[in-house]
Amino acid sequence: MLYVHMIPHSHDDLGWLKTVDQYYSGADQINQHATVGLVLDSVIEQMELRPHTKFTYVEMKFFTMWYYR
Repeated sequence: MLYVHMIPHSHDDLGWLKTVDQYYSGADQINQHATVGLVLDSVIEQMELRPHTKFTYVEMKFFTMWYYR
């Protein structure tokens, strides 16, 4: 039997096309469709439904903004 482990991850560039705050809040959707806060909300919501799941995230600035909101 073959077991395949899929680990979803995210990549959000800090300040690439918008400011950090614009990426987090979803402002300026014309330049880039991104609302990092909602991504983290939805990931955590799904993980609470499936406690055995894992998620990797490297952008600690966004995570910190989400965690301390």
